[in-house]
Formats: sequence, structure tokens, C-alpha cells
Amino acid sequence: MTVDVRLRPVADSVPQARAALDALRDSVSEDRLEDLRLLVSELVTNSVRHAGLAASSMISLRVSTTATVIRVEIHDDGPGFDATIQPASMYQESGWGLYLIAQLSDRWGVSTDRAGTTVWLEIDR
Repeated sequence: MTVDVRLRPVADSVPQARAALDALRDSVSEDRLEDLRLLVSELVTNSVRHAGLAASSMISLRVSTTATVIRVEIHDDGPGFDATIQPASMYQESGWGLYLIAQLSDRWGVSTDRAGTTVWLEIDR
């Protein structure tokens, strides 16, 4: 199963990205789907807030499932970022995105090239 969606770099794209995951309902458990919604929300929010995208830019969301893994890729044409995870503090109001990705995924990473930045994660089934 594959979900492939293009989103505008606006706040309304975050709930659109979550809703696009409904297509996975028959192939992913509800608990796993909730984790995916949270992770996709964090990644799309990061693209919208921090990538410095032009209004004409697009954010690509691709989720693919196999019998053994669920893979999520978020791509934008932004310059990338330092993927170092800072220690989490219960007192911080933001900055939880990469921490959550590291906690809920089995593997994740960031790749940057001339075409932009892709943040990917994998969750073993």
C-alpha cells in the first residue's frame, strides 16, 4: 500500500497529511496508525515552519507499507537542518518532533541534496 500526497507549505496541510493516512486503515493497526499520524504531523509541521518554503513550493508525503516495514518520507525544497536530537525536557514547549521520531521509529534519517531535503523514517511491523 502506498500513500503519495503533495501539500502546500501552510498550516492547513498538517491535518490534510494526517487524513491522507486513513488510506492505510485496512493495512495498519489502529495503534500504529496513531503513531504514524503523530510522526507525519511533526514532520509536515517542521517543513511548514522551518524550511523557509516559497508559497509556490510543495511538500511531498510518501508512505509505503510492505509485510515487514512502514516507510515515511517527507520531502521539501528547503535547505535542510542539523538532525541532532537535543535532550528533552518536560519544561520545553516545542522541539519535541525529532525526539518523538527517534522514540517511535526503528530507523530514521535526513538526506539533503540539490533537490531539497528528505526526512525519512521506518517502523518495523
